[in-house]
Amino acid sequence: MINRLVRLFIQDCDNVTDPAVREKYGVLSGAVGIVLNLLLSAGKFFAGVVTGSIAITADAFNNLSDAGSSVVTLVGFKLAGKPADEKHPFGHARIEYLSGVIVSFIVLFLGLQLGMTSVQKILAPQPADFSALALGILGVSVLIKLWQCFFYRSVGRTIHSDTVFATSSDSRNDAIATTVVLLGAL
Repeated sequence: MINRLVRLFIQDCDNVTDPAVREKYGVLSGAVGIVLNLLLSAGKFFAGVVTGSIAITADAFNNLSDAGSSVVTLVGFKLAGKPADEKHPFGHARIEYLSGVIVSFIVLFLGLQLGMTSVQKILAPQPADFSALALGILGVSVLIKLWQCFFYRSVGRTIHSDTVFATSSDSRNDAIATTVVLLGAL
């Protein structure tokens, strides 16, 4: 499925040394992340509201931040793909590294926020009511995050991008975190 997606949206996808092809891979990665993470965020927010679970609601906001990180990735690759000019005689490729640093800071900030919210919830607990729908949303979310992890890893290997590799690791960690929430609910 990953190869079909790549071949559908990237012409000459095997020519990864071409900066234009590399840019298209990065833009595809960002677009996939934006769409899937917005869908996951909406589903988890709904499940969190229905169940009253702060863990699920926090997971929804994590997916929303992942969509924001995907925007940073997309913009970073678009800017990195710009040709050299007078001010940047060697091109703009280093912007990709900057976007990777920004994504890392977003992940760190949200991890700290989630930790603070969790401590507050431990100090003032409220009962949660888990439904089959909420559990189903979490299960599907784990599968989607695992797919994203493999997708990003494949793209990262193809274009040798640390930014996309970092996004793969974030998706893997999200799958693990959501699995823990799911196990806790069960």
